[in-house]
Amino acid sequence: MHGVYVGGRTRENSHPAFVAVAPESFYDGADEFAPFGNDNGSDILGALEEWHTTGGQDDGVPQFLIDTLAGYGYPPSAHLWSADSDAARAWACAAGADDHFVQSTAQTAVGVAVGQFKIRGHVTSAVRRIGWQAVTLQRAILEDASTRYPHWEHADAEAEGISDVVRVLSVAPSAPARA
Repeated sequence: MHGVYVGGRTRENSHPAFVAVAPESFYDGADEFAPFGNDNGSDILGALEEWHTTGGQDDGVPQFLIDTLAGYGYPPSAHLWSADSDAARAWACAAGADDHFVQSTAQTAVGVAVGQFKIRGHVTSAVRRIGWQAVTLQRAILEDASTRYPHWEHADAEAEGISDVVRVLSVAPSAPARA
């Protein structure tokens, strides 16, 4: 399909605009702190690729995410993705002890945002917003973990992974205006 780069997390199967800015970790299937290196990110990339090859359109990606999370049993409010950062942090804290729920939601949403860039070479404004909210969730989890486990050996790697996502989403081109 024209304009759709699918086939997994390789440079050869990624849009050239993505390849130009994505760090090597974004292609590593074993880097838990990279968008596609964890189970949630890997699964959502495959699902998003399939969705695009069967006719999925950029404007439908937010609903695709909501439907996917509901299918996983992680049905956060659709309003989470358009809320402000304080509301996202409150949502993460309200999940209480279920860090896995919040982390899975965040990893899946990061996978969608970075995945749209990898597949299409751009990010729509709605999907970019999803990416920022997912980063907010990941930062909230990291802050909580750093407080509860001050000597957690992976804190720096997780912080670096979050920073990489922020950097890549910050430079990702916006989707072209529709005619």
